[in-house]
Amino acid sequence: MQVKTPFDAKHPHALAMYCSDGRFTDAIEELLHELGHARLDTLTIPGGPALLDLTSSNLGAVDVMREAATFLIKAHKISHVVLLGHDGCGYYKARFPYESQEAMKRRQLDDLRQAARWVSGNHDVSVATYYAVPEDKRLRFDEV
Repeated sequence: MQVKTPFDAKHPHALAMYCSDGRFTDAIEELLHELGHARLDTLTIPGGPALLDLTSSNLGAVDVMREAATFLIKAHKISHVVLLGHDGCGYYKARFPYESQEAMKRRQLDDLRQAARWVSGNHDVSVATYYAVPEDKRLRFDEV
């Protein structure tokens, strides 16, 4: 099968790092397009940016995520990184089953800020952070 989308050999200049929950994929790509990024590299794994810091992850996961992010940023000459979390994340629910919804959201927002500090502290890129919230059958992205 051949698809309609033409292949462009140039790498995108934006990297989106987010949870692999497919309910959010199309909306995240729409957000990145609205932010001016026609194409994007993605780094998606359960928990997304949470895996850039030890606060809500483990050393092995942090090492893999940081190595992958660094590879993409350097090899593809990424200049913009967008970190995204989302409401009701299964990664957080599984990792912190006894936390309240409010405590979990605070943790997610703190993790996004920590991830942004790591990215901007280790790479010469602009960093934006967003938190996705379902609202009236659509997603709202709140800047963090």
